[in-house]
Amino acid sequence: MIEKTLDLSKFLLSVSSMNALADPILSDHNYRVAYLSFLIAREITYNNEFLANVIIAGLLHDIGLFLFSSKEDIVMVKSPELDEEGKRIHLHAELGYRLLKEFPFFSKAALIIRHHHYSYEKFMKNRSKVPYSSQILHIADRIDIFMSKRASIEDNPFKEVLKTKDILKEYLLRISPKVVDRRLVELFIDRFADKEALWYELYSRECLLESLQRFLSDFSQKLPFDAFFELARIFAYLIDFKSPFTATHSSGVSQTATTLASLFKFSSQELKLMRVAGLLHDVGKIAIPKEILEKPRRLDFEEMSVMKSHVYFSYKILSKLEVGREIVEWASYHHETLDGRGYPFRLKAAELPLGSRIMAVADVFAALKEDRPYKKGLSNEKALRIVKELSEKNKLDKRVVNALIDNIGKVEASRKISQEKATSLYKSLRETVNRFKAS
Repeated sequence: MIEKTLDLSKFLLSVSSMNALADPILSDHNYRVAYLSFLIAREITYNNEFLANVIIAGLLHDIGLFLFSSKEDIVMVKSPELDEEGKRIHLHAELGYRLLKEFPFFSKAALIIRHHHYSYEKFMKNRSKVPYSSQILHIADRIDIFMSKRASIEDNPFKEVLKTKDILKEYLLRISPKVVDRRLVELFIDRFADKEALWYELYSRECLLESLQRFLSDFSQKLPFDAFFELARIFAYLIDFKSPFTATHSSGVSQTATTLASLFKFSSQELKLMRVAGLLHDVGKIAIPKEILEKPRRLDFEEMSVMKSHVYFSYKILSKLEVGREIVEWASYHHETLDGRGYPFRLKAAELPLGSRIMAVADVFAALKEDRPYKKGLSNEKALRIVKELSEKNKLDKRVVNALIDNIGKVEASRKISQEKATSLYKSLRETVNRFKAS
């Protein structure tokens, strides 16, 4: 059965969980910041829109780290005091803002994210332009960073957290009001800091997720499926923009697969699913180190073993979203082959639906056409020759390959148009990075 709607809360929790794949040290940080932000915000108001934007911003506040981040950026996020008066700490916040601001459901949360590293002094100088909720997110971020660095989260945080909370109170009072709002500090200390239950919940992942899901259910909404296309683009950009060599890959695969599917008389609803599946087919690459993605030579066996894992992670992430079996299979089986020697599930031909076969051809063709660190993109003639050879070896579906060959002009024209928007946003974000580095 084709899903007609998407639960926004599942998208938010799924994107937020990707932090652990990008950098294990950031595991659950977004969850804890969202939880703390929500608790503090709820002491100020019960306005549903305000609370919704605060918790969304908390879950997505570090989303910009997936875009052009370096080890230096990760270090500063974990130790913001290292760049207290500088600008580099704000780079990932600005990138997150620029990525999310065009999507209507996230436009207000995007503004909160943009300013979440503003000190209270800086906020006061710009308060006509900066939402106060950014300060709520800022103090929640500081609290979790402070506690996480001192409470041995990887071992058993409960051994340290209850005595560390007293040091936390001293720290917050010391850095206020210059860095954080004194009123928020006093609110947190009076209402929450001494409650053991707060710390047990924060550092018990299962309990934390349960509470976040409950909070989100109060104002979560079912989105029309058409809106999910925009959410899928956010996912795709997070992955593709990790490297200039893949900046438009998912956009190209999505359109190529959709064009091919139309030739096989897929319904209009199925074409929408195919478009989304194409955008999401490589979402698991969030777990792949940049040095592997951009290696200037072909990968060795160990590196290829790591690279292959991305398909499995795509499967797991998409399964959590509950977007429907079609999207999960079409996206996650794109490296399976008809001879049963593909990966990661080693599926046989009879187990591969037509949508997955189309996606496999679209992915191979798009990759052949694109530049990579170790090769230049191929001409249509050379790329088509390779996909035809793969079909003759029973790797790719011959019917799909023949449809590609017979309609190459139409396929290529639509692919290039679809990649223009991704190219434009990628260049804009890259310029933002360059400005921050130059200042």
